[in-house]
Amino acid sequence: MLIEKIREDRLKAMKARDEKRRNLLGVLIADASKDAKQPDDATVIRFVKKFIDNARENLQMLEKTGGSATNREDAQKEIEVLMEYLPSQLTGDSLAEAINRVIEIESIDPSPACMGKVMKALGMHHAGRYDGKEASELVKRILSGKI
Repeated sequence: MLIEKIREDRLKAMKARDEKRRNLLGVLIADASKDAKQPDDATVIRFVKKFIDNARENLQMLEKTGGSATNREDAQKEIEVLMEYLPSQLTGDSLAEAINRVIEIESIDPSPACMGKVMKALGMHHAGRYDGKEASELVKRILSGKI
């Protein structure tokens, strides 16, 4: 299970005296384990994505406000650490192929009115493996015949 890997990595960070990694993974474990001591991988992935989104927002804010280079590096490092716990991500052409396969497998009418059905089916077949915003834009383009 993913939560066990994160716990092991936190222990390694403690032994290596990597305070930032240890603290980040500790907070991630605490948040993901609020409702269940052994959360399933989908739950953990949801929290990892949430943490990545927050770190990206912090990085953008630091870049806009001219935050210190150290703080920007810390935010970037946080994103890199968290990305280790996500399954390989579908992007670009591979995401478009996955969308087309889902439409075919689920026998969904390729019309803009079926966008919700396509997104739901994509989530069932490829949970946690794509960026929702990117997928949504691709689904719109595919269903409107622009791809």
